[in-house]
Parts: sequence; C-alpha cells; structure tokens
Amino acid sequence: MKKLIVWVGYAAFLLCITGCLGPLVKSSGSKVIPPEITGTWKAYDSPWKIELSPNGKVVSAVIPMGIVEVKPNKTTKVEMKDGQFSTYKTGDFDVQYTADTRELFVSIEVKDMHIVFLHNVIDGNSIDNLVGPVSEDGKTWKADWINVFDYGPRFPQDPNSILAGQLLFEKVED
Repeated sequence: MKKLIVWVGYAAFLLCITGCLGPLVKSSGSKVIPPEITGTWKAYDSPWKIELSPNGKVVSAVIPMGIVEVKPNKTTKVEMKDGQFSTYKTGDFDVQYTADTRELFVSIEVKDMHIVFLHNVIDGNSIDNLVGPVSEDGKTWKADWINVFDYGPRFPQDPNSILAGQLLFEKVED
C-alpha cells in the first residue's frame, strides 16, 4: 500500500510537470535547448553533477548513491575500495525546459543497481527528478529533488519523504 501511495504521488507530480507547465522543449525531439541551459551543472553540498548537451540530452550525471558517474541507457561498473565491483544499469534520462518560466526538469533513472562493499549488498533501483527555475543569468538552478527508490527491505523508503529536498546548482562549464 505504501508503494502505491508513493507511485500515485509521483505520477501526479509528473502529470503536473508535463501537463501544467505550458510548452516544453523535450529531449526526445530534435529541438535544442538554449545555450545558457547547456553545459555542466554542479550542486552545492551534494555529489550531483549533470552535463546537458545542446541537443537537449543528458550526457552524464554523477549520482549520490555511490558518487558514481552514469550515462543514459548504459551499464557502469565501479571498483570499490575493497576491490569488489558494483554495477549501475541506467534507463532513459529526460530533459524538459519551459522557456516562459525558465523551468528545467531532469530525470535520471537507474533501472538496476548492485552495490557491494565488504559483506554488504544493496540491490535496487531509483528515479531522481530535479525540477526548478534557472536564474535569469543562466548561472544557477534551484531544483526540488524528488527521489523514488527501492533498495530492498533493509532500506525502505518512507512514502511521505519522496521529496529529498532542494538543491542549488551552479553552472561550472559551458
């Protein structure tokens, strides 16, 4: 029941983002995003780092779970400090931009992760959505971070806490 509530809330949020924010520039088309939106965005006080290409695609993202760089629809293998290997298999990464409100939406899907360290294992998946306005000068992005995950029974997600907080990103590269 808890998972149903989380997914219904998540679906309502996505419906609002895609249906209520007006005309969007989506990454699935051949449209480009404005130059002030492209480049690399690094979050203050967080491992998040997202590179956006001029064709409206996410090139790569550094995610907090493992502090690892992932790319859309790829499997990344990472050697841990103890010599074991963890894997992250990603799905689609989405970018949407609403020019009228300067609202930027980025979604990062990790379809399957297998993290091992010493005698601990985490298997699961996650979807991270970051949405908020980009400053007029194109130098900062204030994003709400919505994190929906399933890391197994040892790490249950509280259905009341899919909003992981707010992040302030700075554009560090064009």
